[in-house]
Amino acid sequence: MDFSNRQNRLVRLEEVSQSYLASIAEKTQNDPFYPSYHIAPPHGLVNDPNGLSYFNGEHHIFYQWFPLGPVHGLKHWYHVSTKDFVNFNDRGVTMVPELSYEEHGCYTGVGVPHEDELLLYYTANRFDEEKNVHQTQALAVMDKQGNLTKKGVVVEENREQFTCEFRDPILVPRSDNYFMLVGAQGIDEKGKLAAYKGHSLNEFDYLGNIDVGLEDFGYMWECPNYYEEQDKGTFIFSPQGVTSESKYDLNNVFSVVYMVGEQIDFETQRFEHQGWFELDKGFDFYAPQTYLDEQGRRILLGWLGNSKSEYPTDKNMWAHMLTLPRELKIEGNRIAQFPLPELEGLRSESLAVKESTELKNASFELEFEVDGEFSLSLENQVGDKMTFAGTNDELILDRTGVTHLHAEAFGSVRYAQRLVNEQRIRIFVDNSSIEIFADNGLTVFTSRLFIDDLSQLKVAGLNECKLHYLKSMKLSGDGYQKTVVEKAQA
Repeated sequence: MDFSNRQNRLVRLEEVSQSYLASIAEKTQNDPFYPSYHIAPPHGLVNDPNGLSYFNGEHHIFYQWFPLGPVHGLKHWYHVSTKDFVNFNDRGVTMVPELSYEEHGCYTGVGVPHEDELLLYYTANRFDEEKNVHQTQALAVMDKQGNLTKKGVVVEENREQFTCEFRDPILVPRSDNYFMLVGAQGIDEKGKLAAYKGHSLNEFDYLGNIDVGLEDFGYMWECPNYYEEQDKGTFIFSPQGVTSESKYDLNNVFSVVYMVGEQIDFETQRFEHQGWFELDKGFDFYAPQTYLDEQGRRILLGWLGNSKSEYPTDKNMWAHMLTLPRELKIEGNRIAQFPLPELEGLRSESLAVKESTELKNASFELEFEVDGEFSLSLENQVGDKMTFAGTNDELILDRTGVTHLHAEAFGSVRYAQRLVNEQRIRIFVDNSSIEIFADNGLTVFTSRLFIDDLSQLKVAGLNECKLHYLKSMKLSGDGYQKTVVEKAQA
């Protein structure tokens, strides 16, 4: 299918044959860069995580999915759930863009457990006859059996205040009240955080825009995520159109920042905070979402990818994956990120790492201590490589030498100021991704890496380095067959 013809991005599942889906699924699953233990699409494109929630005894993870190819097209919500982040239930497509107000895409939204239901607030996208975009905020409700009922639009577009860029709602509960925040572009073409007050769970009135003290910080604020704990408010968002002269910040096409401060004052529409920080220093991280689980943990997953770039996997009809789940902890005015302990359940074999180690496969975890300068290199037999190194002042991730270099326009080296000298670092590699947790969780690099036949690990300056080979996550259930193949056959 030729997606340079943008009309093809609006082709629906029922308009393609089962043989087409089988063909692109085969290409996807046989790609050596397809992940082993990350959530990834059966084929097509995945981007933002949606509706993250703990509900009815399980963690529920939805994601934006265009089934027909590795491009942004008609967005569905795909759904998996898990109790342990090792074994997953494939629930298939939960949200299909089929009603008039959402016919051109069910865009990003959040999950809110409420009594015996999971409320799913999301952006409904449609084009009119002149191809003008209309984005409203809608509500769907999922019961404990997984049945979905769409309740309709709860926030209309507001063209007096905003352009058509008006999406990604999040709900903020306060005692008996609910507030909604929406990422937007103002009519002045600057990023805004729109605030609404709920008279009920499906009726909201516009309050104004939250003043976060950033007068000119990008032309659109996507994927806002706001939560409150320890009497503090934390605001995470993706400002589009911001850059920095510093080599340490905002080097991706779109980056993610956060601010920790006081809780939002919805009466004055102000958020007092202590300055912004970049959430991830890697090449491929965007649109994160968080939720609270039954243990009181604040868990984050993000889109392990980025916009505006072609990826080496595109030719095999799939693109992107989700990050590993991470627990967030507030430390002063900073967020620290830690891989969930459940991920240790993926470990199959552990061994001590020497200066040079032959790798059995490219799905593993590394953990080691450092107290000065160090370096680590992931390589193949012909010398293609990605390196991660630390000086006394910096942490450096360099993918200049990989086999397939993508998004070159945005550079091939990322830097972070080193915050801790003596520390324990954890690294997760999964065929074509790497996630690095350093500085006691305060510095994280998330990136894709494309090295053909990755087979060697070379290290220097690492203490007590252990390598854990990781098993594939187990995905069971017939959700794909029921909601994709049967729909195509119909």
